[in-house]
Amino acid sequence: MNIFDGFATHYGLMLHIIEELNPMMDFLWMTSPILFLVMKMMLSYFLSALSYLIYHKSSERFQKLFSICLIGLLIIYLGIFALHMYWLTML
Repeated sequence: MNIFDGFATHYGLMLHIIEELNPMMDFLWMTSPILFLVMKMMLSYFLSALSYLIYHKSSERFQKLFSICLIGLLIIYLGIFALHMYWLTML
C-alpha cells in the first residue's frame, strides 16, 4: 500500500494539486522525484522485512501485541488510500 501511496503522491505533486506534509519526504521530492519514489519503495520493503523478522523471532505474547499494532497501521494506511482515491477522482 505504501507503494501506491508513493505513486499517488508523486502524481498529485507533479500536477501541483497536493502538498507533501512530511518534511523528510518533501525534501526528497524537492531533491529528486525519482529519489522520492525509490525511497518510498525501499522503505516499504524494509518495513515489511523488519516486521516479518520481528514477528517470527518474538514470543507469542509479543506477536499478539505486534499484530494489533500492525492492524492499527493498516487502518491508518487505508485512510490515506481513501484520501488519495478521493482527490484522484476529483481530477
